[in-house]
Amino acid sequence: MTDISLILEKELESRKKINSAYSLRSFAKFLEVSPATLSQVMSSKRTLGRKSEEKILSKLGIKSEGSRYSDYVRSTKTKAEEQRTPSLKLEEDVFQLISNWQYFAILSLSELKDSKADPRWIARKLNIKVEEANKAIKRLERLQIIEILPDNSFKQIAPPLTTHEDIPSEAIRNFHRSVLGLAQIRLEEVPVEEREFRSVTIAGNSKRIKKAKKLIKELKELITDCMETGKTDEVYQLNIQLFPLSKGEK
Repeated sequence: MTDISLILEKELESRKKINSAYSLRSFAKFLEVSPATLSQVMSSKRTLGRKSEEKILSKLGIKSEGSRYSDYVRSTKTKAEEQRTPSLKLEEDVFQLISNWQYFAILSLSELKDSKADPRWIARKLNIKVEEANKAIKRLERLQIIEILPDNSFKQIAPPLTTHEDIPSEAIRNFHRSVLGLAQIRLEEVPVEEREFRSVTIAGNSKRIKKAKKLIKELKELITDCMETGKTDEVYQLNIQLFPLSKGEK
């Protein structure tokens, strides 16, 4: 069966982008189901029979066994278990579902010794709402990115996640917006000895941007290796930005 809750959530988000007034009630009317039923299915509190699911997917123009999400789950297992690829590139529609800093922070929390798949523990560690933590960990489990173990700890079972580089992506922009907003908050909250914020403004050669981007990537890997050496006990966010301030004529 297709994970229909993910498909419905993504579809509703897309429709709201086109029409900000579009509501769950409007979506339910289009799908010919009650708003209560739709809400329960989207929150994974209710499952549908095969015929009901196929009817909804048909309204959305999606075949039950051929949706992009079921394809994604199958390809993830193939890559992780059979091909053993070092990383998994997330497609735009899948990354859109986890394009917030909280999801990647939770994946890093799984590497801590005392990790718990408990929304209250996650919320305390990341200083977020319990509802946000609960939604995130359930979504990561549905996407088969994490597995919750019998002792209520959890681990990442998908390969390391990456995205496509140097292509326009609303999902990637959403992720960076969330991280930049978080950086502003942590600038005020975190003691100076526990953080490092630096900035420099330079006059540069625009033809050297590819070389600069390569150096930034290498620096990111060096810092990652440094921080992951020894016992890991906290989750950190590393941001490096390089962008033009002046507007060229081209």
